[in-house]
Amino acid sequence: MMEKNQARSRLKPKKDFFFKKHLHYILSLFIALIAYFLLYLLISKIYPSQIQNFIFKNSYLPFFLLTFIANFFLFTFLLLNKNLGLIIAFFINLMLYFKIVNISFDLLSFLTILLITSALVCLTFFEKVKKLIKK
Repeated sequence: MMEKNQARSRLKPKKDFFFKKHLHYILSLFIALIAYFLLYLLISKIYPSQIQNFIFKNSYLPFFLLTFIANFFLFTFLLLNKNLGLIIAFFINLMLYFKIVNISFDLLSFLTILLITSALVCLTFFEKVKKLIKK
């Protein structure tokens, strides 16, 4: 018996709907929305002096924690990547912290922020490389 060679179909395969990949990260969106709502309540109901020295001096820890969580989950949902969400949220928090503590934004402070963020990027992506090498 001879097998027939079948030509490939020229018809386009059915595409999945646009947000199918985002549905896997929908929980991240809900957590981000809840964190942004809590951040709104924190900013509107509580004076900054009440949270300024929470655990550490001049840390504003509840504000920065909620900001980091909200930004992390939002960018994770938007970019479909936890590592990029972590890096962007860390960068935003670091910029906000430098601004709140009145560290002047000159070239040296911006380079410091970039250096710290690039160290986080290296740690994040080198971990992936190690896992790939071990396999």
